[in-house]
Amino acid sequence: MEATTMLPAAVSAQDLELAIRILFQVVLLVSSAFFSGSETALFSLSRLDLQKLRNTRNPHSDRIHEMLDEPRRLIISILCGNELVNIASAANMAAILLLFFTKQDAGWINIIVMVPLLLLVGEVTPKTFAVTFPIKFAANISARLLPKWMIFITPLREIIRFIADRLTTLIVGQPVMQENILHRDEFRTLVDEGASTGALDGTERVLIDNMLEAAETEIFNIMTPRTRLHFINADDPMPKILKRFRKYRHPRVPVIRNHADNILGMLHSEDVLRLVNSNKWDDTLKVEEILRPAHFVPPTKKVDEMFEYFQHHNTRAAIVLGEFGGVSGIITMKDVLTFIFGEISGAGHGKAYYSEQDDNCYTVPGDMRLTDFEDLTNFGIADSMMTTIGGVAFRLFDRLPKVEDTIVSDGMRYSVLEMDGLRIKTLRIEQAGFGSSVEEEAQQTDKHYHPSVVEVDESGHAPTDHRGSDPDNAMPIQDDDDHHEPHEAQPDAAAAPPETAQPEPAKEPPEAAPSTSLITKEESPAKAETKANKPAKKGKQSQAGKKSKVEEGAEEQTKAAPKSSDQPEEKT
Repeated sequence: MEATTMLPAAVSAQDLELAIRILFQVVLLVSSAFFSGSETALFSLSRLDLQKLRNTRNPHSDRIHEMLDEPRRLIISILCGNELVNIASAANMAAILLLFFTKQDAGWINIIVMVPLLLLVGEVTPKTFAVTFPIKFAANISARLLPKWMIFITPLREIIRFIADRLTTLIVGQPVMQENILHRDEFRTLVDEGASTGALDGTERVLIDNMLEAAETEIFNIMTPRTRLHFINADDPMPKILKRFRKYRHPRVPVIRNHADNILGMLHSEDVLRLVNSNKWDDTLKVEEILRPAHFVPPTKKVDEMFEYFQHHNTRAAIVLGEFGGVSGIITMKDVLTFIFGEISGAGHGKAYYSEQDDNCYTVPGDMRLTDFEDLTNFGIADSMMTTIGGVAFRLFDRLPKVEDTIVSDGMRYSVLEMDGLRIKTLRIEQAGFGSSVEEEAQQTDKHYHPSVVEVDESGHAPTDHRGSDPDNAMPIQDDDDHHEPHEAQPDAAAAPPETAQPEPAKEPPEAAPSTSLITKEESPAKAETKANKPAKKGKQSQAGKKSKVEEGAEEQTKAAPKSSDQPEEKT
């Protein structure tokens, strides 16, 4: 009787254990699905998805952002939980199977049962759902339970993280960065997504792009080059120094002695104004007494580093030195801010920086930066060796060009309109297929730019700067009495009015004119023929006749030469 009453009790205990283990197994499988789905859902959220969560004022948005702000902490917590529940699930299933099978059979049956069960219930199904509905899964499931688990698992997580960092250091050879860094490419992708959806307007995107480029651009690309600098000679008398300083209208001017590479310091406008207003400026004052030390930086310094340099040293200008110690240019805080925020209004003092004839023809200064020209025209001109559009044209000519010289390269026509000593001052760039006709170019050139502004003599000497540049320093250091504005009419026979101007002696044409994209004033038969067929104006009739003889042949050119050979004597 006792045996019959004890048997149902034993059976009930086994059934109870089986029921508890099956229930526990279900909880473990659901937990595995939770961790797997949370991992996929949270790391599948794009920046736009996170922005949508904030815009909809989801109550769990802040929790999701907090978890994603520390991705290493999040992933270790999820992996720890997933591994723990998977191991516990396999062990619990083995205990269930032992109730029905022997130890030998329970082992391989456990593998057959648990592998597909974990794959289907714990991995594939929840991750598929999380990828399909990442926002719903993250906001309604992960954000509710995962933060509590991350707090509970903190001791184990820190131990695992410490060991993992040491192993990584041992293998890689450098410590793991603890900061969560948003890489530049990821940030650019974020900016692109924001611009495409309208979250960022055009101005905001340009500012962000400029700030990113500031970390990659060297100051050599934005500095004012040496050929455009004004200097003050320390040996000049004080009245002349004051006169020059007023004329240059710069807040800071470098002061030199003997040559431009010997910079003594910087003369600041506030120092000059303070002395002038206090009546302490006199002829006995030495300019060295009011100079401030000059700051020197290498040309390879980045734009963002230059901004920090100006802030740290409490200055607004620095001299850029080349690798051999010579002055390459000057960089100012205004140059840095202009690079980031664009051209400051009124910076050009009302002067036109460029002129646009149409969408395919532009007249620009030679020192215009190539990047600015590309932003303006989108012509697709790229040159890794030059930083200005004048430098690109100079490299294409492969020699010192003259006024009216033209060259065609990659579908672009470069025409030199004005030279400033050894520098291309103004040039016209147009797409060769859309530019104006040769006849119109000739009219424009003859009307506005005289061909004898800059000449290279037969001995090959460099042209003389018609604006009075200092030949020793190649700097615009001029005497105030001799200085005159560009294009100012001078009482010189060489600048005679068109009614009395005579053509220069005709040159012998080459025996065989090779096919080339380089076109000069004497080497353009098509242009000469066009101008020769036009009704000649006063002072240009003999010039058109000379060009037509070039096309007719060397024999008539030789006959025409004596007629024009005596003209230079009349000019001199």
